[in-house]
Amino acid sequence: MARRPLKLVHTSDVHLESDTFGKSQEGRAFRSRIQYAFQKVVDTVAEEGADLFLIAGDLFDSNRVQESGVEFVYSELARVPCPVVLIPGNHDCYDQRSIYKKVDFRDAGSHVFTLTSEAGEVLEFPDLHATVWGKGLVEHDHDYKPLAGVPERQGDYWHIGMAHGFYVDDVEVMRSSLITPEEVAASRLDYLALGHVHVFTDITHGQTRACYPGTPAPLHMGAHETGSVVVVSLDPDSGVSLNQRALHFGPA
Repeated sequence: MARRPLKLVHTSDVHLESDTFGKSQEGRAFRSRIQYAFQKVVDTVAEEGADLFLIAGDLFDSNRVQESGVEFVYSELARVPCPVVLIPGNHDCYDQRSIYKKVDFRDAGSHVFTLTSEAGEVLEFPDLHATVWGKGLVEHDHDYKPLAGVPERQGDYWHIGMAHGFYVDDVEVMRSSLITPEEVAASRLDYLALGHVHVFTDITHGQTRACYPGTPAPLHMGAHETGSVVVVSLDPDSGVSLNQRALHFGPA
């Protein structure tokens, strides 16, 4: 079976419902800007005619999400015209208080999927000639290995992975949820959608294209700033290409 071309949109670290600036007018404006940024990401999915929409962790700033925040996400995910795959991050981790245990995001539509198994799990999309692997982040600590358990390649599908963690060259660095160059290359994924780092960073190694897309909105106050989202094209002839798309904002 020849793989068909595939286009996906990758975001992470949206941090909806952030209480960073409290309940002040500035804080409310900051949260509204983050919501607006996520709406622009969803607009990009539709404008690009994407086949998959990947959210690689920290959709929410914490597991303390008000009902209005859940309803906002429902309404936005319902607008997405393709399958959506989400994984938890360190801020909305899959612990006992997790928003992913309180809410079923498939209520937004049968096209929405969450990957929360601690051991990792695979979704198959036969019509897209693609599989997506990811796992639930339960405890953000030095023992958690975001790329542990990536399955072997099976068949002539596009093999896509999702992980939330911190990329380092030195495994002795005392940080949590580490991802190494060797692990990226050994995964043999066609594309690895990463979350946790807030700026666009291409960490391609071996045959695996991989990147952090950057946050959709700047997560601090400031004027004339930009966020970003990544559009990924997978082509059986030309390979995998990344296109960082800037999202522009004025003052919060």
